[in-house]
Amino acid sequence: MAGNRLEKIGTIFTRTTGLLKSGAIKASEKPLWYEVYEAFPPKYEPRFDRPVQEKKIKQILYTEDAIRAKFYKAHGSPGTITLSEYSVRPTISQLFIKEYEKLRDEGNVPEEKLMEETALALEAHGIYLDRSRAPPKPEPEEQPAVETQPTASSSQLLTDKVRLSDIFKESQEEKN
Repeated sequence: MAGNRLEKIGTIFTRTTGLLKSGAIKASEKPLWYEVYEAFPPKYEPRFDRPVQEKKIKQILYTEDAIRAKFYKAHGSPGTITLSEYSVRPTISQLFIKEYEKLRDEGNVPEEKLMEETALALEAHGIYLDRSRAPPKPEPEEQPAVETQPTASSSQLLTDKVRLSDIFKESQEEKN
């Protein structure tokens, strides 16, 4: 094959150009990126020996990130999270952060009790982070039995329950 496979000799553009000139790659098989690179070359040629620029990486942390981290550490993931932009229902962590910031801005609650008070405030709204504190679910009311005459096929289905032991016995009897 024509060309060089070493990335240290030339760039991918110069190697592809060489393959096109030599005929190893037909003009119809030219990569999609080739014409874009040719029209808009980079400011600095991407070579392996180019020194890496030292840039300070900015921390992208918001104030609510610390609250969210405390929330997930204390309560875990209390349900599914939909990241769809069309979802209008906020996540439980978003509700928690909103309530936390509201209580913090009021200033009536000390910082060390703020997590607990926020959980209690959410409970007042019907959101229970600790399932053991949630009220028991009401048992469904039993519907009065309506007497109907079973049809022959439904009564046959009720009486013909298949058991694995019956199938095993039948297969043993067939073998004997």
